[in-house]
Amino acid sequence: MNRYVINILASQDLNQIAEYFAQNNLEAGKHFFQKFNRKCQQIVIFPNSGKSYAEIRYDL
Repeated sequence: MNRYVINILASQDLNQIAEYFAQNNLEAGKHFFQKFNRKCQQIVIFPNSGKSYAEIRYDL
């Protein structure tokens, strides 16, 4: 089974987002992270979907 890995910089960003939601709106935070997780799972299932950014960097 394929899985996704969040790099350290993205993880730091997600922690800041979680802190914001914890202080402002827990329900919106829950919704955000559920949707984020679904999108990550979709990328695992369909890794070639979406827009290519190969002109910026070959592996994007």
